[in-house]
Amino acid sequence: MDTIQNNFIKISLEKIQVCEITLEKISSTCCMPIRSEKIQDTFNCLNNLNNQLRVGNKDTISNCIVHIEECGSLIGKLYVSCCTEKREPLYQELFKQLNEIHTNVHRIQGTAH
Repeated sequence: MDTIQNNFIKISLEKIQVCEITLEKISSTCCMPIRSEKIQDTFNCLNNLNNQLRVGNKDTISNCIVHIEECGSLIGKLYVSCCTEKREPLYQELFKQLNEIHTNVHRIQGTAH
């Protein structure tokens, strides 16, 4: 990876941290214990994405797209089953960060528009 690609990796890792902090806010205010497993699955998915980015080779960067999509799917399931609109901005923030990570991965791969 060159300097520019490494910078996109660094920025993406920072965005994953924002996602983890945001997801922790959702987790700590959730009133439904049954959702805790889904929340933990989402934390695990973010951790997998983090690990793939940290390795930072061609194969792991390619795998990031799959992990981003999986994280988005898990967040979507949490979002649509949330019982209060007060957390909507938190979910929007998660999706925004994932989208920016997705864009950065395509920049790293040289396939960004």
